[in-house]
Amino acid sequence: MTRILHLIDETTDETQLQTLATLRAKSGSLGVASTVCAMDGVDRSPAAAFLGQRPTPTPRRVLAELNWSPGLGRAARRDGANLVHTWGIDAVRTAAARLKGMPLILTINDPLQTREAAKWIRALPAGATVVAGSQIIRTRLLTAGLSPERVVVIRGGVDFSAINDARKSGERAALVGESGPVVLMHGPASMGGGQYVGLWAAAIVAQIHRGIRVILPYDSTETARLRRFVASIRMEHMLVLPESRWTWSRLAACADVFCAPAIEEINTEPLAHAMAAGVVIVGSAVRSVAEIIADRHNGLLCKAGEARVLAARLLTAIEDVELRRKVTDTARGQAYEVFSVRAFAENYHRVYENVVASRPAGEGISDTAMVA
Repeated sequence: MTRILHLIDETTDETQLQTLATLRAKSGSLGVASTVCAMDGVDRSPAAAFLGQRPTPTPRRVLAELNWSPGLGRAARRDGANLVHTWGIDAVRTAAARLKGMPLILTINDPLQTREAAKWIRALPAGATVVAGSQIIRTRLLTAGLSPERVVVIRGGVDFSAINDARKSGERAALVGESGPVVLMHGPASMGGGQYVGLWAAAIVAQIHRGIRVILPYDSTETARLRRFVASIRMEHMLVLPESRWTWSRLAACADVFCAPAIEEINTEPLAHAMAAGVVIVGSAVRSVAEIIADRHNGLLCKAGEARVLAARLLTAIEDVELRRKVTDTARGQAYEVFSVRAFAENYHRVYENVVASRPAGEGISDTAMVA
């Protein structure tokens, strides 16, 4: 049996934790056993909310060039791990230093992490396999010097039943009341994520649809700035900040529109949940978003950074019933093919087997978005 030690660090965000939780939930049936360890700086309580258990703490010592974590070695020996799956750049560095010779995998879903990740992986004596969440991430890693044999694209998996259960349970009313329309924003907020522009656009739409609510999930330093912004325009009521335990599946079940107002490239995993939930996606035409969303085909796209243009797209998504039905039907059908939980788990299982057996990491694996 393949035994995986998953290692998270303080950069492992809520979206990655949900991906990890889905993977672990499905891996058992494929003959994969796993445990989760957390490095210094990780708040284990939020992690436990998604994973269903508190990760094992693995403190470390950093002296000069030594990055040492005795607890990580003990955990690997205790669980008989034969592969380490890391969910952050600091995690892969620490695992490489402590568990020398053990196969390493790093999952990257944020395109902005590619340059730093490639730098560290090139420096590792034995290297590491990278699972990229999109083709743009793969392209950037190859451009940064990684071997194509070490980079595999695996799309995230979406739990359709979780979306349906959330709809039936009345969670929308509990989160936003009877107001609407409801816009779910990509999160956590960041300067490059463009949520500031997204809130400006929503404020414009609010002049027509006064009941509009904007859900902004997962806390960040940028979230505090956005709270001050809506207060300055006296629209605090428009912004809804859910507790961090809310998953993307549950959030998507509460929304009418998903807004990804990105200025820079973003993690597109949340868009998969919106597609599966039949929620209209309105996004900036940055490459990462345009890789899976085509304008007026399975969503609506516009130029990045322009609040008025984005507001017009939001209005179209809210008011054009026929177009909304067309794009959401298309998106939902694609979600079944591209973001299948079964394909997601099986592809990871193949990567695990390939890496342990020293075969090319991508052997037998195809990008489900390209196949679809």
